[in-house]
Amino acid sequence: MSEIRGGIVDYLNGTRFVVLATVNQDGAPEVRTLGGFAVDGYKVYFSTDEGTEKVKQIRSNPAVTLLFQHENQELAGFVNVSVRGEARQVDNAEELAHAIAALGNRNPRFKERADKGELANTAIIGVTASEIKVLDFAKGRGAEAVEVIAV
Repeated sequence: MSEIRGGIVDYLNGTRFVVLATVNQDGAPEVRTLGGFAVDGYKVYFSTDEGTEKVKQIRSNPAVTLLFQHENQELAGFVNVSVRGEARQVDNAEELAHAIAALGNRNPRFKERADKGELANTAIIGVTASEIKVLDFAKGRGAEAVEVIAV
């Protein structure tokens, strides 16, 4: 992945599924796969039902990590990107409209639900990146394959 810093957002946008890591009430990590997300620079939005454990966990501890990894990569050129940051439920009307539009642009089913006013029990979560870690095997193995970027 050449020009990694310039290509991070493109890589994130090109990812089909993302893995979200949160912290549960016992302090243990919880991971789950998300299909409905949108990338806006170094901010990531996703939607979920208000009553999910991930929403409860984020309210209790907003520290999260998102792992972006393209499917079917060859090992020699393997790349993934993790985004560590703070998650919060979007409640500002302007940002909420922006997040809903971004999610709708990526996911036609979400757009359809939004257009029909079917988001009443939906939480829109925004993750603001504080650190991005890029693993790129084209640069080598071990520490030389990892680039950490403070945002």
